[in-house]
Amino acid sequence: MKKLICVVAVLFISISSFAQSFEKFEKEENVSKVSMSKSLFSLIGNLTEKENLSSEDKKVVDFINRITSFKMYSTSDSNLRSEMKSIAKKFKKSKEFEELMRINDGGKEVEFLVKSGKNDEIKELIMFVEGSGENESIVFQLSLS
Repeated sequence: MKKLICVVAVLFISISSFAQSFEKFEKEENVSKVSMSKSLFSLIGNLTEKENLSSEDKKVVDFINRITSFKMYSTSDSNLRSEMKSIAKKFKKSKEFEELMRINDGGKEVEFLVKSGKNDEIKELIMFVEGSGENESIVFQLSLS
């Protein structure tokens, strides 16, 4: 029983640390932020008349309606860039996330990480871009229901 409680506690701590990892940049002065809520995506998804859409367009609208949040953090501060990279590496090493794709082009690196749910549906997508623009790092985090 003690082992089960310890395992559940460690699992809960690791899940909550991932959930809050990038959110630590919300209040950083040297970080540009964009945050879009589920309500915005629901609004976008409801703007179209579904009966007039092709099957492909319906799939796009259904995907948009599954989005629960979108967040983007960007900084050129070297300390914060290092911190972002460190957090992205934690996600990459996690068993919950797998690397979809990595691009390295002239010192610019882009990594796509995905967390899958049941039936291999995407639950979360993280894109980490390092070296874009003037020594800037960017994180995109997309969560789906």
